[in-house]
Amino acid sequence: ILYGTSGDVRDEINAFANPGNAGHYVDEREVPGTSILRGLRTATHMINSFLTVVYADQIPFDSASDVPVFLDDIAKDLATYYCWRTNTARLKPISEEKKIQYYDAYMAEPDGILPKLRDRKMQLPELNSAYTDEVKAVREQGRAPIFDVDNETDWGVDPNTVDDIEQERNT
Repeated sequence: ILYGTSGDVRDEINAFANPGNAGHYVDEREVPGTSILRGLRTATHMINSFLTVVYADQIPFDSASDVPVFLDDIAKDLATYYCWRTNTARLKPISEEKKIQYYDAYMAEPDGILPKLRDRKMQLPELNSAYTDEVKAVREQGRAPIFDVDNETDWGVDPNTVDDIEQERNT
């Protein structure tokens, strides 16, 4: 299971790829999808190497739905850094400010988030609680299925839910 998503990494890169060229979108030629996946894989392995020390019985995760959103966010940022660094020739060198934001904040010893988690100076509530409701990943928090799950035969889109979603978007 990889933490984070490739779309989020590409969005992060696009957010500051070329501010002088309004509307520029980093595409497959500049940042190939394989490079993003390699960055996510590296980020996932790095996160696991720090957290296995503390959460050995829970990591690695068996399902993407079990991954806490916080770890997804860390993976996205680390993958953004790895991907940017790999594609510097096509983009531009990553600034020191962005390196601190996307890498050092998580990896720097001893104040980065991952070393703090490893050294038990921080905890992940989703992995520490004895109550099953708190242990659940928060990835789906605030979301509801758009299908009428109470109907045993018709699993089409529930029109009431679609209306509710449309109303929420318009407010």
